[in-house]
Amino acid sequence: MFFIAVTGKGFMRPKIVCGDRFMSFFKFTSAEALAGWDKLQADAQELRGAGESFAALFGGKAVFTSDGVRESFAGVKFAGPIYASSEIWTKPTSRTGFACWPKSKAPAGKSDEHKALSDAWNAQRPKMFVDKAVFYPLLGLDWGTLLFTGITYFRHGDAIYVETSATPKASAGAIEILGSEFDQAKRERMNENE
Repeated sequence: MFFIAVTGKGFMRPKIVCGDRFMSFFKFTSAEALAGWDKLQADAQELRGAGESFAALFGGKAVFTSDGVRESFAGVKFAGPIYASSEIWTKPTSRTGFACWPKSKAPAGKSDEHKALSDAWNAQRPKMFVDKAVFYPLLGLDWGTLLFTGITYFRHGDAIYVETSATPKASAGAIEILGSEFDQAKRERMNENE
């Protein structure tokens, strides 16, 4: 599992190359795939909004975690002073994206402060998540296979572009394209988002 701070639009993932496997490029234009993409983005936007609102209660920024199948709220990253006392929060590290959350055990002399923070955290923390495992079958792909083959995907216009060494099921309506078409769509998408 790795932690990321999600910014910008879309769910483009870093390029993953597994060994010496050949990566193929596909384009999907089916209504099901596009509707699945829209749902994925709406869920992600809802998660980010809830996470940012929650983190703002503590004067911090939201950090999210992603394991390739799910994305969820991980904790709060403080840029300035830490809410209440740093003794009742976990220590931020690069491994956790510098996210903090209440310690599981109250430090000596901080029981009341820790309980108040933990109660607020547990009652209001966003518990929703973005389930990408529901989206992958719309592209004719299985998330278990993608763990071994890797995937990069994004939407540009009325198409979802995919780079993977997995082979989509024929019923998904994948159109195999050249890498140059994939790269061109990727450049155009990045230029639109600037």
